[in-house]
Amino acid sequence: MFTVLLLSLLLLAATTRAGSADSLADLFRNIRWRQIGPACFGGRINDIEALVNDPKIIFVAAASGGIFKSVNNGLTWKPVFDEEGVSLSIGDLAIAPSDPNIIWAGTGEPNSRQSSSWGDGVYKSLDGGETWMFMGLRETQRVGRIVIDPQNPDTVFVAALGHLWGPNPERGLFRTKDGGKTWDKVLSVNEDTGVVDVAMETGGRILYAAGYQHRRRAWGFVGGGPHSGLYRSLDGGDSWAKLTKGLPEGDSGRIGLAISPSHPQIVYAIIENKKGGVFRSEDRGETWTRRSDFNHRPMYYSEIRVDPRNPDKIWALGSPLFVSIDGGKTFTSEGTGEKIHVDHHALWINPNNPDHLMLGGDGGFYMSYEGSKNWNFIDNIPIGQYYAIGIDNREPYWIYGGTQDNGSWGIPSLTYSALGITNADIVNIAYGDGFYAAVDPKDHRVIYSESQTGRLYLVDLITREEKGIAPLPEKPEEKYRWNWSSPLIISPHDSKVVYYGGNRLFRSRDKGHSWETVSPDLTKNIDWKKIPIMGVVRNDETLSRDDGVAHYGTINSISESPVQAGLIYVGTDDGNVQMTPDGGQTWQDLTKRFRLPGDRWVSRVLASSHGAEAAYVSFAGHQDDDFTPYLFKTTDSGKTWKSIASDLPPGMVINVVAEHPRNPDLLFAGTEFGLFFTIDGGKSWHLASGNLPRMPVDDIIVQARENDLILGTHGRSIILLDDITVFEKLNPSVLDSEVFLFSPRETVAFYEKRALPGPGAAEFSGPNPEYGALITYYLKNDPPKPETKPAPQPKVKIIVLDAAGQVVRELEGPDQKGFQRCSWDLRYPLLFEPKKEEEGWFGPHRGPFALPGEYRIKLLARGQELTQKLLVRTDPEARTTPEALRARFEAAMAVRELQRAFKDAQGSGEKLAKELDSYKKLLQERKDIPEEVKKKAEEFQKTWDELKKEFSGGWEGPEFAIMDLAGQLQASSSAPTEAQLRNVKQLTEKLAKNIEKFNAFLAQDFAQLQDLLEKTGFRQTGPKPVEPPRIKE
Repeated sequence: MFTVLLLSLLLLAATTRAGSADSLADLFRNIRWRQIGPACFGGRINDIEALVNDPKIIFVAAASGGIFKSVNNGLTWKPVFDEEGVSLSIGDLAIAPSDPNIIWAGTGEPNSRQSSSWGDGVYKSLDGGETWMFMGLRETQRVGRIVIDPQNPDTVFVAALGHLWGPNPERGLFRTKDGGKTWDKVLSVNEDTGVVDVAMETGGRILYAAGYQHRRRAWGFVGGGPHSGLYRSLDGGDSWAKLTKGLPEGDSGRIGLAISPSHPQIVYAIIENKKGGVFRSEDRGETWTRRSDFNHRPMYYSEIRVDPRNPDKIWALGSPLFVSIDGGKTFTSEGTGEKIHVDHHALWINPNNPDHLMLGGDGGFYMSYEGSKNWNFIDNIPIGQYYAIGIDNREPYWIYGGTQDNGSWGIPSLTYSALGITNADIVNIAYGDGFYAAVDPKDHRVIYSESQTGRLYLVDLITREEKGIAPLPEKPEEKYRWNWSSPLIISPHDSKVVYYGGNRLFRSRDKGHSWETVSPDLTKNIDWKKIPIMGVVRNDETLSRDDGVAHYGTINSISESPVQAGLIYVGTDDGNVQMTPDGGQTWQDLTKRFRLPGDRWVSRVLASSHGAEAAYVSFAGHQDDDFTPYLFKTTDSGKTWKSIASDLPPGMVINVVAEHPRNPDLLFAGTEFGLFFTIDGGKSWHLASGNLPRMPVDDIIVQARENDLILGTHGRSIILLDDITVFEKLNPSVLDSEVFLFSPRETVAFYEKRALPGPGAAEFSGPNPEYGALITYYLKNDPPKPETKPAPQPKVKIIVLDAAGQVVRELEGPDQKGFQRCSWDLRYPLLFEPKKEEEGWFGPHRGPFALPGEYRIKLLARGQELTQKLLVRTDPEARTTPEALRARFEAAMAVRELQRAFKDAQGSGEKLAKELDSYKKLLQERKDIPEEVKKKAEEFQKTWDELKKEFSGGWEGPEFAIMDLAGQLQASSSAPTEAQLRNVKQLTEKLAKNIEKFNAFLAQDFAQLQDLLEKTGFRQTGPKPVEPPRIKE
């Protein structure tokens, strides 16, 4: 028995200790990241599963974004794998036919792309995907398929491909009979050959498996070999035989399998081979017939499905979606893919309704109820796969970036809408596979956008014109080499200067209109097509030869020093690191100064903003089957380099490094499994926690003005953390403090647009930050445990004071160990407590806006009092003046007092009404009440019925005029109009008179009624008089 559980659990424990469970990371558990989307385009989906008897419950497996679950047919989604998963690359899902609460997930995608992520084994859920348990097989890294015995959910088969970039023994077909406690490798070929697919008949005894020999390296791909093949077991997986009758000889590559549900003796295989195509067996695999040579880009697809009722109708996944109605003899894509994205990898067919299809691919998730005639794109799953991002300098700033097979897009960091950031806010700026995007810091209309293999455009954001500006050799016979993602930067010293990397470094001084070459070939310039892979020298017979690799020996990263113009670092995909101190006149090859086991892909070079002598370089070794995190720093202009990877856990391959512009010790490392940070220059690293998933982080930007941390993730679109002062100022002395209050950033007061009309639950909305000033503080310890149970959730007190020391607002924040956050909405409080769901024309009732200016935030916790300054300023887009804002503020405060007085009167009236009800009950029950008392009570009731109309609520009552005026004054930053000021005066006078009447009514009429009732032995305490509005003249 090949038992891997113990080893896997030990590895998991090691990863957890070094990462998510470290003490500093745990202190950030309450800091909330904003996952803002976009969701208007998709990301690669590897599998879709739904409950057969309840298909509105759907699971989507994203290639690098985790698992999403919907219980309402895609109307809403929630990620269900973020807490447990180390890797969010999902290869396959399987739901137990006998118990839909049992679900298995295999991590690591099987599509073998150069950008494919890898996994950390298999997971199991016993509660319908809500929580997951790690079940081993960590080093399999990629799972192509999981099947579960229909009769016994403890028997599970996992088709494991193994490492993509090198040989390893943990590949093949694995079986558990005890629900994942132990595993047997029941089908093993060799260390180069895994299993990509497995299919099981409903009886559980007959299985088919597809062996797949392949290897990817940074310089190419071999998509097959002599050890790929098709296997069958007739005894539940105990023994296997290779199938050959009617199948092609020679090297084979990826193979997809499908059993006809209606006629299980019919089996299909789509086989990558020089004589491959679609094969069919009508005797359970004993013999095979080649039906056609159809197989569209086999290394990326090779997926086939059979209609549940018709064994001759089969679907083949490809760039379009193909269908055959004659058992695979002919295929067509006509009518199957209108108005949908290309590149499909997942297809779920409803067994009870074959016209109900769910389709997943590079473009996201689609649904059809018409057998593919028409599709609905489900645009509310944020699984975009960003390669690189850039930002502009607008306020609010926008984020731009390129994505896997979905072009390049722009998204605002926040909106002034109560809806948040919706798909309607997103702009498309370029097509193809999108990569680098850079925005002119002086003109946000000017955007540089790059697509695969060197396609470079200058985009006008307003007109959407795209000007091709890629460099071209002067001599036709000369060829440049371009990376899949060719790096692009704008000089921090001159916004007209742009650098672009091929195998040479190019510079434009006129925004791409003309180019000059400022370097020789900076790569090793190896004849990469002759470098063997898996012992194979590739040629025309090589299956899927070099799929996805157009060039090798290219620049992969560029960085110019922010403090010294012309000091430029360059990293290449073949392991070179070069530097020029003089804008390309001379170059220094620094490659041999790094102590690496071999050439490694340079994932990022970064010239420091804290001195010309400092720089960083990260290497990604996974293309060489090396998963060590490599990160180096120089402080002597590249003469020597020191590793600062320190305690980064093994396997955390680094994609990008970024530094804080004001704190040289604060660094961020984006890895394949989440974000790490250090506050001591790399001596120790910590996993960024809170609600941040562990998806691949491919790019990082610190927005210096707002102090925001922006992540371009390869699987969960754009994620950002507002105001990282908590990271910037974090040091041992802060952590040693019992209480610490961080300085809040400058805050903009703007008008939040109303969310009308309601878009419905299906509309994706990325969250805006909480409105107003973010207040962040640190508590070293939890509060003392309460003596009584249950006890209310403990809170700390926060007081906002104006420049004169007057209290503006009192707030409460969480009283828990660690870093905490709350917000002040820049308003004074209301002087009454609104009823639940009570609102007016302008939404829920809220207090007046505070004036722009300086405030103080005071934190009261653990017996300490700490204070920080806060500056509030006006929205720069608002057309207003300090005088106008002062006038608005004074009018709004007057109306706030009107609201208080009206609500006090209304509350007193409600109390009075209850007493009158008790009087009525008394008069009905007691027969000895004198007629004089009954008559007085009736007169009193009539008088009150008229008077209470002046304090009625609702849209038609007098309350609306006051509440509406309050909303009007807050809906504009301009000075109140004459009409509004007149309205304040008139409403004040009217309310004062009505309150005077009400108080007189209480003092006279009600007092008389009480005196009469007292004689009958009945008395209650009536409401107190209402204080009229206190309005300053």
